[in-house]
Amino acid sequence: MFNLKHWLNLATNPPEYIWIEALLIKEIPKALLIKFDDKKIWLPKIWILKIERNRLRHCERSEAISIKIKISQYHWAKKFR
Repeated sequence: MFNLKHWLNLATNPPEYIWIEALLIKEIPKALLIKFDDKKIWLPKIWILKIERNRLRHCERSEAISIKIKISQYHWAKKFR
């Protein structure tokens, strides 16, 4: 569980978040498959703070969805180690 040290660390050193623009390929209950920089990446939904979806009109797939993902820099860097 969470202890006092965890909560004090969050209060004194809050995580920094970034927005990533990507193309949503597939969504399952626990993860998203996105296309970012011509790479396909699975992101666990638990890492994602917010998702904004937009349908693309001029795309090779009529179902394509452009998304903006708010994710912590820690988790984004962890994915690309």
